[in-house]
Amino acid sequence: MRFLKVLILVVAIFLALVFLFQNQTALSQDMVLTLNLFFTAPMSSIPLPFYFLLIAAFALGALLSVCFLVWDKMHGTARFMKARWRISQLEREVASLQKQLAAEGKKQSFFQRVRQNKKEEAPAPAEKPANAKPLDTVSKEAETAAPVEDIVAPDPDKP
Repeated sequence: MRFLKVLILVVAIFLALVFLFQNQTALSQDMVLTLNLFFTAPMSSIPLPFYFLLIAAFALGALLSVCFLVWDKMHGTARFMKARWRISQLEREVASLQKQLAAEGKKQSFFQRVRQNKKEEAPAPAEKPANAKPLDTVSKEAETAAPVEDIVAPDPDKP
């Protein structure tokens, strides 16, 4: 691809040089540029050869193109840096949420073991109320909504 770009550039320069040499008499004629605005006095330049104006216009266009490319590169780099910063911020948030989730999972497993131990130790109740639900059917939302103080931890002194 790079070879193709260089080849196209060489061909374009060669054609420009051929154009300039073949039209040397027409391009070497002097030209005077004038600017006539309604609110100022008319202005005119010194006589300049036409090929000078052609080369100056090409150079000005190239300079403007480079300026726009630099501006676009800076804008793209700034957007990239902002996106990369946002990604790292979101990754930190995900890591903290995973830590919280792991801690809550450990708490949940601990409390489930406590409930199972209580179930094994407690005698069967004689009578259940009509609207009472078994412990297994309690929804996850109700378990997470219950305050931690309501759940009894096992006594570490008991064997």
